[in-house]
Amino acid sequence: MKNSILFILKSKLNLNVKGNNIERFIKRLKNNNIELLNIYYISKNEINIKIYERDYDKVISLKTIYEVNILDYYGAIKIRNSILNNKFVILAILISLIFLYFITNMIFYVDVITNDSKMETTLKQELSNLGIKKYRFKKNYGELQEIKKKILATYRDKLEWIEIENVGTKYIVRYEPRIQNEKKEDTPLRNIIAKKDAVIYSMDILNGQIVKNINSYVKKGDIIVSGYIYLNENIKDTVSSEGTIYGETWYNVKVTYPYKYYEEHKTGDENSVLVIKFLNREIELFNFNKYKYKDKIEKTILKNNILPIKLVKELQKEKEVIDKNYSEDELTDVIIEYSKKKLSDQLDDDEYIKDYKILNKTKDKDTLTLNIFFNVIENITEYQEITEYTEESEEEL
Repeated sequence: MKNSILFILKSKLNLNVKGNNIERFIKRLKNNNIELLNIYYISKNEINIKIYERDYDKVISLKTIYEVNILDYYGAIKIRNSILNNKFVILAILISLIFLYFITNMIFYVDVITNDSKMETTLKQELSNLGIKKYRFKKNYGELQEIKKKILATYRDKLEWIEIENVGTKYIVRYEPRIQNEKKEDTPLRNIIAKKDAVIYSMDILNGQIVKNINSYVKKGDIIVSGYIYLNENIKDTVSSEGTIYGETWYNVKVTYPYKYYEEHKTGDENSVLVIKFLNREIELFNFNKYKYKDKIEKTILKNNILPIKLVKELQKEKEVIDKNYSEDELTDVIIEYSKKKLSDQLDDDEYIKDYKILNKTKDKDTLTLNIFFNVIENITEYQEITEYTEESEEEL
Protein backbone atom coordinates (compact mmCIF):
# COMPACT_ATOMS: atom_id res chain seq x y z
CA MET A 1 0.00 0.00 0.00
CA LYS A 2 1.25 3.44 -0.93
CA ASN A 3 0.36 4.86 2.49
CA SER A 4 2.29 2.21 4.40
CA ILE A 5 5.36 3.13 6.43
CA LEU A 6 7.49 0.84 4.23
CA PHE A 7 6.43 2.68 1.08
CA ILE A 8 6.99 6.11 2.64
CA LEU A 9 10.52 5.16 3.71
CA LYS A 10 11.53 3.72 0.31
CA SER A 11 13.96 5.97 -1.57
CA LYS A 12 12.26 7.79 -4.46
CA LEU A 13 13.24 10.52 -6.93
CA ASN A 14 11.25 13.22 -8.72
CA LEU A 15 12.78 13.71 -12.20
CA ASN A 16 12.30 16.37 -14.83
CA VAL A 17 12.51 15.01 -18.42
CA LYS A 18 12.75 17.18 -21.56
CA GLY A 19 12.85 16.12 -25.21
CA ASN A 20 10.83 15.41 -28.36
CA ASN A 21 8.26 12.62 -28.35
CA ILE A 22 8.03 12.24 -24.54
CA GLU A 23 5.48 9.43 -24.91
CA ARG A 24 8.10 7.27 -26.62
CA PHE A 25 10.42 7.76 -23.64
CA ILE A 26 7.65 6.81 -21.20
CA LYS A 27 6.92 3.67 -23.22
CA ARG A 28 10.65 2.81 -23.19
CA LEU A 29 10.72 3.07 -19.38
CA LYS A 30 7.69 0.83 -18.97
CA ASN A 31 9.10 -1.76 -21.37
CA ASN A 32 12.20 -1.92 -19.10
CA ASN A 33 10.09 -2.59 -16.03
CA ILE A 34 10.69 0.84 -14.49
CA GLU A 35 7.73 1.60 -12.22
CA LEU A 36 6.41 5.15 -12.73
CA LEU A 37 4.88 6.24 -9.45
CA ASN A 38 3.60 9.55 -10.77
CA ILE A 39 3.59 11.41 -14.14
CA TYR A 40 2.95 15.14 -14.41
CA TYR A 41 2.78 16.71 -17.88
CA ILE A 42 4.18 20.21 -18.11
CA SER A 43 4.05 20.38 -21.92
CA LYS A 44 4.21 17.97 -24.82
CA ASN A 45 8.01 17.98 -24.58
CA GLU A 46 8.43 18.12 -20.77
CA ILE A 47 7.23 15.99 -17.87
CA ASN A 48 7.99 15.31 -14.21
CA ILE A 49 8.05 11.67 -13.14
CA LYS A 50 8.50 9.99 -9.77
CA ILE A 51 10.43 6.71 -9.66
CA TYR A 52 12.17 4.47 -7.11
CA GLU A 53 15.77 5.49 -6.52
CA ARG A 54 16.91 1.96 -7.43
CA ASP A 55 15.72 2.54 -11.05
CA TYR A 56 17.62 5.81 -11.50
CA ASP A 57 20.66 4.23 -13.18
CA LYS A 58 18.37 2.44 -15.67
CA VAL A 59 16.66 5.74 -16.53
CA ILE A 60 20.03 7.39 -17.17
CA SER A 61 21.09 4.50 -19.42
CA LEU A 62 17.84 4.80 -21.43
CA LYS A 63 17.63 8.59 -21.73
CA THR A 64 19.66 8.85 -25.01
CA ILE A 65 18.65 12.27 -26.42
CA TYR A 66 16.48 13.21 -23.48
CA GLU A 67 17.57 15.59 -20.71
CA VAL A 68 16.97 14.18 -17.23
CA ASN A 69 17.44 16.19 -14.00
CA ILE A 70 16.67 15.35 -10.38
CA LEU A 71 14.15 17.76 -8.83
CA ASP A 72 13.68 16.26 -5.38
CA TYR A 73 14.27 13.26 -3.14
CA TYR A 74 11.80 11.27 -1.02
CA GLY A 75 11.96 8.64 1.69
CA ALA A 76 15.20 7.24 3.12
CA ILE A 77 17.44 8.95 0.55
CA LYS A 78 16.05 12.35 1.55
CA ILE A 79 16.69 11.60 5.23
CA ARG A 80 20.23 10.44 4.39
CA ASN A 81 20.96 13.57 2.30
CA SER A 82 19.56 15.83 5.04
CA ILE A 83 21.84 14.17 7.57
CA LEU A 84 24.87 14.52 5.32
CA ASN A 85 24.10 18.16 4.53
CA ASN A 86 23.62 19.02 8.21
CA LYS A 87 26.11 16.63 9.75
CA PHE A 88 27.99 19.30 11.69
CA VAL A 89 24.81 20.78 13.17
CA ILE A 90 23.52 17.30 14.08
CA LEU A 91 26.90 16.41 15.57
CA ALA A 92 26.84 19.60 17.66
CA ILE A 93 23.30 18.78 18.86
CA LEU A 94 24.30 15.21 19.75
CA ILE A 95 27.37 16.44 21.64
CA SER A 96 25.18 18.98 23.46
CA LEU A 97 22.64 16.30 24.42
CA ILE A 98 25.37 13.95 25.63
CA PHE A 99 26.99 16.80 27.52
CA LEU A 100 23.63 17.79 29.04
CA TYR A 101 23.10 14.21 30.18
CA PHE A 102 26.53 14.16 31.80
CA ILE A 103 26.21 17.48 33.63
CA THR A 104 22.68 16.77 34.90
CA ASN A 105 23.84 13.46 36.35
CA MET A 106 27.11 14.76 37.76
CA ILE A 107 27.89 16.35 41.11
CA PHE A 108 29.69 19.71 41.18
CA TYR A 109 29.40 20.60 44.88
CA VAL A 110 29.46 18.69 48.17
CA ASP A 111 28.38 20.84 51.15
CA VAL A 112 28.63 19.59 54.72
CA ILE A 113 26.35 21.71 56.94
CA THR A 114 28.31 22.21 60.17
CA ASN A 115 30.16 24.72 62.30
CA ASP A 116 32.82 22.13 63.15
CA SER A 117 35.59 22.66 60.56
CA LYS A 118 37.48 19.57 61.72
CA MET A 119 34.42 17.34 61.33
CA GLU A 120 33.66 18.94 57.96
CA THR A 121 37.14 18.01 56.69
CA THR A 122 36.82 14.47 58.08
CA LEU A 123 33.40 13.86 56.50
CA LYS A 124 34.40 15.31 53.12
CA GLN A 125 37.42 13.00 53.02
CA GLU A 126 35.31 9.99 54.01
CA LEU A 127 32.63 10.86 51.43
CA SER A 128 35.34 11.28 48.78
CA ASN A 129 36.73 7.83 49.60
CA LEU A 130 33.23 6.40 49.12
CA GLY A 131 32.76 8.09 45.74
CA ILE A 132 30.81 11.21 46.75
CA LYS A 133 32.87 14.10 45.44
CA LYS A 134 32.99 16.72 42.70
CA TYR A 135 32.81 15.59 39.07
CA ARG A 136 31.46 12.13 39.91
CA PHE A 137 28.11 10.71 38.80
CA LYS A 138 25.20 10.73 41.23
CA LYS A 139 24.58 7.69 43.39
CA ASN A 140 21.22 5.93 43.44
CA TYR A 141 19.11 5.62 46.58
CA GLY A 142 20.47 2.19 47.54
CA GLU A 143 24.09 3.30 47.14
CA LEU A 144 23.48 6.38 49.31
CA GLN A 145 21.95 4.23 52.05
CA GLU A 146 25.00 1.94 52.03
CA ILE A 147 27.36 4.92 52.20
CA LYS A 148 25.48 6.34 55.21
CA LYS A 149 25.68 2.98 56.99
CA LYS A 150 29.43 2.78 56.41
CA ILE A 151 30.03 6.30 57.72
CA LEU A 152 27.89 5.72 60.83
CA ALA A 153 29.71 2.46 61.47
CA THR A 154 33.11 4.16 61.15
CA TYR A 155 32.19 7.15 63.35
CA ARG A 156 29.67 5.58 65.75
CA ASP A 157 31.23 7.44 68.66
CA LYS A 158 30.91 10.83 66.93
CA LEU A 159 27.71 10.67 64.82
CA GLU A 160 24.11 10.12 65.90
CA TRP A 161 22.77 10.17 62.33
CA ILE A 162 23.74 11.46 58.88
CA GLU A 163 21.66 12.48 55.86
CA ILE A 164 22.87 12.92 52.26
CA GLU A 165 20.44 14.94 50.13
CA ASN A 166 20.77 15.44 46.37
CA VAL A 167 19.68 18.92 45.23
CA GLY A 168 20.29 19.49 41.52
CA THR A 169 24.02 19.07 40.97
CA LYS A 170 24.83 19.32 44.68
CA TYR A 171 24.97 16.96 47.63
CA ILE A 172 23.98 18.54 50.95
CA VAL A 173 25.20 16.54 53.94
CA ARG A 174 23.67 17.03 57.39
CA TYR A 175 24.49 15.18 60.58
CA GLU A 176 23.82 15.13 64.30
CA PRO A 177 26.87 14.76 66.56
CA ARG A 178 26.71 12.18 69.32
CA ILE A 179 26.64 13.88 72.71
CA GLN A 180 29.26 12.52 75.05
CA ASN A 181 29.21 13.10 78.76
CA GLU A 182 32.52 14.51 79.87
CA LYS A 183 33.77 14.34 83.41
CA LYS A 184 34.01 17.72 85.03
CA GLU A 185 37.35 18.53 86.47
CA ASP A 186 37.48 19.98 89.95
CA THR A 187 37.53 23.76 89.71
CA PRO A 188 40.38 25.31 91.75
CA LEU A 189 39.71 27.91 94.42
CA ARG A 190 39.76 31.29 92.75
CA ASN A 191 38.81 34.98 92.67
CA ILE A 192 37.21 36.89 89.83
CA ILE A 193 39.38 39.85 88.83
CA ALA A 194 39.10 42.64 86.23
CA LYS A 195 40.63 41.76 82.89
CA LYS A 196 41.10 45.48 82.09
CA ASP A 197 40.34 48.97 83.40
CA ALA A 198 36.57 49.54 83.35
CA VAL A 199 33.44 50.71 85.13
CA ILE A 200 31.36 47.68 86.17
CA TYR A 201 28.21 47.64 84.03
CA SER A 202 26.47 44.40 85.07
CA MET A 203 27.16 41.29 87.13
CA ASP A 204 25.82 37.74 87.17
CA ILE A 205 27.49 36.01 90.13
CA LEU A 206 26.88 32.33 90.88
CA ASN A 207 29.46 31.82 93.63
CA GLY A 208 31.84 33.94 95.75
CA GLN A 209 31.69 37.15 97.79
CA ILE A 210 31.16 40.39 95.86
CA VAL A 211 33.84 43.00 96.60
CA LYS A 212 33.05 45.62 93.93
CA ASN A 213 29.57 46.74 92.93
CA ILE A 214 27.95 47.98 89.71
CA ASN A 215 29.21 51.46 88.62
CA SER A 216 32.46 50.92 90.53
CA TYR A 217 35.66 51.80 88.69
CA VAL A 218 38.18 48.94 88.62
CA LYS A 219 41.71 48.66 87.35
CA LYS A 220 43.15 45.64 85.61
CA GLY A 221 43.79 42.92 88.23
CA ASP A 222 41.44 44.30 90.90
CA ILE A 223 39.43 41.63 92.74
CA ILE A 224 35.71 41.99 91.98
CA VAL A 225 34.44 38.73 93.51
CA SER A 226 36.52 37.06 96.21
CA GLY A 227 36.80 33.30 96.79
CA TYR A 228 37.13 34.02 100.53
CA ILE A 229 33.78 34.08 102.33
CA TYR A 230 33.96 36.40 105.33
CA LEU A 231 31.84 36.53 108.48
CA ASN A 232 32.57 39.30 110.94
CA GLU A 233 35.89 39.97 109.22
CA ASN A 234 36.95 36.32 109.60
CA ILE A 235 37.36 33.86 106.72
CA LYS A 236 34.66 31.24 107.15
CA ASP A 237 35.07 29.41 103.81
CA THR A 238 37.03 29.46 100.59
CA VAL A 239 35.23 28.72 97.31
CA SER A 240 35.74 28.86 93.59
CA SER A 241 34.17 32.13 92.48
CA GLU A 242 32.00 31.84 89.42
CA GLY A 243 30.12 34.40 87.34
CA THR A 244 30.20 36.86 84.49
CA ILE A 245 31.00 40.56 84.78
CA TYR A 246 30.57 43.16 82.07
CA GLY A 247 32.31 46.49 82.20
CA GLU A 248 32.20 49.73 80.26
CA THR A 249 35.57 50.22 78.57
CA TRP A 250 36.94 52.93 76.27
CA TYR A 251 38.66 53.11 72.92
CA ASN A 252 40.07 56.07 71.05
CA VAL A 253 40.12 55.41 67.29
CA LYS A 254 41.72 57.65 64.66
CA VAL A 255 40.91 56.98 61.00
CA THR A 256 41.93 58.79 57.81
CA TYR A 257 39.96 58.16 54.62
CA PRO A 258 40.28 59.66 51.08
CA TYR A 259 37.35 61.46 49.40
CA LYS A 260 38.03 59.54 46.21
CA TYR A 261 38.28 55.89 47.05
CA TYR A 262 38.86 52.78 44.94
CA GLU A 263 39.42 49.36 46.41
CA GLU A 264 39.47 45.92 44.83
CA HIS A 265 40.12 42.78 46.84
CA LYS A 266 39.32 39.08 46.74
CA THR A 267 36.75 37.75 49.21
CA GLY A 268 38.26 34.27 49.32
CA ASP A 269 35.15 32.65 47.83
CA GLU A 270 35.54 30.78 44.57
CA ASN A 271 33.46 28.64 42.22
CA SER A 272 34.32 26.02 39.63
CA VAL A 273 31.81 26.54 36.78
CA LEU A 274 31.19 24.92 33.39
CA VAL A 275 30.53 27.54 30.69
CA ILE A 276 29.33 27.16 27.10
CA LYS A 277 30.79 29.91 24.88
CA PHE A 278 28.99 30.55 21.60
CA LEU A 279 30.04 33.57 19.49
CA ASN A 280 30.04 36.44 22.02
CA ARG A 281 27.66 34.76 24.44
CA GLU A 282 28.49 32.84 27.63
CA ILE A 283 26.08 30.40 29.28
CA GLU A 284 27.02 29.33 32.82
CA LEU A 285 25.67 25.89 33.65
CA PHE A 286 24.03 25.35 37.04
CA ASN A 287 25.83 28.26 38.68
CA PHE A 288 23.63 29.05 41.68
CA ASN A 289 26.13 31.42 43.27
CA LYS A 290 26.98 34.05 40.67
CA TYR A 291 29.47 36.76 41.52
CA LYS A 292 29.01 40.41 40.52
CA TYR A 293 32.77 40.96 40.26
CA LYS A 294 35.23 38.14 39.69
CA ASP A 295 38.56 37.05 38.23
CA LYS A 296 38.48 34.02 35.94
CA ILE A 297 40.96 31.27 35.09
CA GLU A 298 39.73 29.39 32.03
CA LYS A 299 40.47 25.86 30.79
CA THR A 300 39.02 24.54 27.51
CA ILE A 301 37.34 21.11 27.75
CA LEU A 302 35.65 20.76 24.33
CA LYS A 303 36.10 22.84 21.18
CA ASN A 304 34.57 22.68 17.69
CA ASN A 305 37.00 23.76 14.96
CA ILE A 306 34.14 24.52 12.54
CA LEU A 307 31.41 26.00 14.74
CA PRO A 308 32.23 28.95 17.07
CA ILE A 309 31.28 26.97 20.16
CA LYS A 310 33.29 25.53 23.02
CA LEU A 311 32.92 24.21 26.54
CA VAL A 312 35.25 25.60 29.19
CA LYS A 313 35.79 25.14 32.90
CA GLU A 314 36.20 28.43 34.76
CA LEU A 315 37.68 28.91 38.21
CA GLN A 316 35.87 32.07 39.32
CA LYS A 317 37.32 34.02 42.23
CA GLU A 318 34.96 36.55 43.78
CA LYS A 319 36.17 40.07 44.43
CA GLU A 320 34.65 43.20 45.89
CA VAL A 321 35.04 46.53 44.14
CA ILE A 322 34.47 49.89 45.82
CA ASP A 323 34.67 52.94 43.56
CA LYS A 324 33.39 56.07 45.31
CA ASN A 325 33.68 59.84 45.29
CA TYR A 326 32.38 60.96 48.71
CA SER A 327 31.04 64.23 50.04
CA GLU A 328 32.18 65.26 53.54
CA ASP A 329 28.96 64.07 55.20
CA GLU A 330 29.04 60.77 53.30
CA LEU A 331 32.67 60.20 54.18
CA THR A 332 32.01 60.98 57.85
CA ASP A 333 29.35 58.25 57.90
CA VAL A 334 31.68 55.85 56.08
CA ILE A 335 34.50 56.42 58.59
CA ILE A 336 32.14 55.95 61.56
CA GLU A 337 30.73 52.69 60.13
CA TYR A 338 34.22 51.50 59.21
CA SER A 339 35.48 52.22 62.75
CA LYS A 340 32.45 50.49 64.29
CA LYS A 341 32.97 47.41 62.15
CA LYS A 342 36.69 47.18 62.88
CA LEU A 343 36.02 47.53 66.60
CA SER A 344 33.04 45.11 66.55
CA ASP A 345 35.16 42.49 64.80
CA GLN A 346 37.39 42.42 67.89
CA LEU A 347 34.43 41.87 70.22
CA ASP A 348 32.66 38.64 71.16
CA ASP A 349 28.99 38.04 70.39
CA ASP A 350 27.91 39.15 73.88
CA GLU A 351 29.91 42.41 73.67
CA TYR A 352 28.84 45.59 71.90
CA ILE A 353 29.46 49.28 71.30
CA LYS A 354 27.34 51.31 73.70
CA ASP A 355 28.04 54.80 72.37
CA TYR A 356 30.54 56.92 70.45
CA LYS A 357 31.54 60.56 70.08
CA ILE A 358 33.60 62.39 67.44
CA LEU A 359 36.31 64.22 69.37
CA ASN A 360 37.68 66.14 66.39
CA LYS A 361 37.65 66.25 62.61
CA THR A 362 40.61 67.20 60.38
CA LYS A 363 40.07 68.06 56.71
CA ASP A 364 42.49 68.60 53.88
CA LYS A 365 42.24 68.53 50.08
CA ASP A 366 42.22 64.76 49.59
CA THR A 367 41.40 63.20 52.96
CA LEU A 368 39.23 63.43 56.05
CA THR A 369 40.47 62.35 59.51
CA LEU A 370 38.19 61.57 62.46
CA ASN A 371 39.20 60.96 66.07
CA ILE A 372 36.37 58.89 67.61
CA PHE A 373 35.87 57.95 71.26
CA PHE A 374 33.96 54.68 71.81
CA ASN A 375 32.19 53.39 74.93
CA VAL A 376 32.13 49.59 74.78
CA ILE A 377 30.44 46.99 76.95
CA GLU A 378 32.86 44.07 77.31
CA ASN A 379 33.17 40.90 79.34
CA ILE A 380 35.92 41.80 81.83
CA THR A 381 35.77 38.48 83.70
CA GLU A 382 39.10 36.91 84.50
CA TYR A 383 39.95 34.25 87.09
CA GLN A 384 42.79 34.30 89.59
CA GLU A 385 43.65 31.09 91.41
CA ILE A 386 43.94 31.35 95.17
CA THR A 387 47.37 29.92 95.97
CA GLU A 388 47.84 31.07 99.57
CA TYR A 389 45.63 29.05 101.91
CA THR A 390 47.41 28.99 105.27
CA GLU A 391 47.02 26.76 108.33
CA GLU A 392 46.00 29.83 110.29
CA SER A 393 43.11 30.33 107.84
CA GLU A 394 42.07 26.67 108.35
CA GLU A 395 42.01 27.16 112.18
CA GLU A 396 39.75 30.16 111.76
CA LEU A 397 37.17 28.19 109.72
